[in-house]
Order: sequence, then structure tokens, then C-alpha cells
Amino acid sequence: MKNNILNIKGVSVISKNEQSQINGGAGGYDLSKCGCDCAGRVTGPKYCSWFMACPQVYTC
Repeated sequence: MKNNILNIKGVSVISKNEQSQINGGAGGYDLSKCGCDCAGRVTGPKYCSWFMACPQVYTC
């Protein structure tokens, strides 16, 4: 599967460190403000629940 993805024009592999440096959002929303609490609820601004969900059982 990985080899097929690399055959797509403009696709490159980035390291975990490079992935952690990516900041951004969806349509102007800052998703870096979103997270999960210990009860499995989405935390952050109201729009966070539009873009993410948390596992029902979350261990802190």
C-alpha cells in the first residue's frame, strides 16, 4: 500500500517529527485547540465536536 501512495505525483513521506510540526485547521478553525478529557468528551471551542470525536473510554 505504501508503495502505491508514493507513486502519486507530489506525495512524499515525512517523519514523525515533521508531522508534529504541522499546524493548521479546517476552513479557518484552529484544531490544535481541540482535545479529549478523561471522560472521553471533546474539549475546546464548540467547533471541535464538528471535526473530531473521542473514544468513549479514555484513560488519563
